[in-house]
Amino acid sequence: MGLDVDKINNTEQMVKRIVLKTLLAKVEEINRTVEDLKKSLGYFEKKYGMATETFYQEFIQGILDDNMDFFEWKATKDMLDELKIEKEALLGVLK
Repeated sequence: MGLDVDKINNTEQMVKRIVLKTLLAKVEEINRTVEDLKKSLGYFEKKYGMATETFYQEFIQGILDDNMDFFEWKATKDMLDELKIEKEALLGVLK
């Protein structure tokens, strides 16, 4: 009987390690993507001489025109914001 309990405990520990490694890998993937997105935002900020937050407010208020760069800039910011939320959720699970 004790042997079965040991097998269950070992299996649980193995599953926990795998889940932990998977979550950590996902956090690292998010970190890499966040850095790429920040570089993209920097490109737009430099190109248009405007901070992303200023751009975003003007864009959603309809002040800016329908430049395709602006749609990409907004999408990039949205993705970054979503990834930050996802990362915080994953880190919360890891605590």
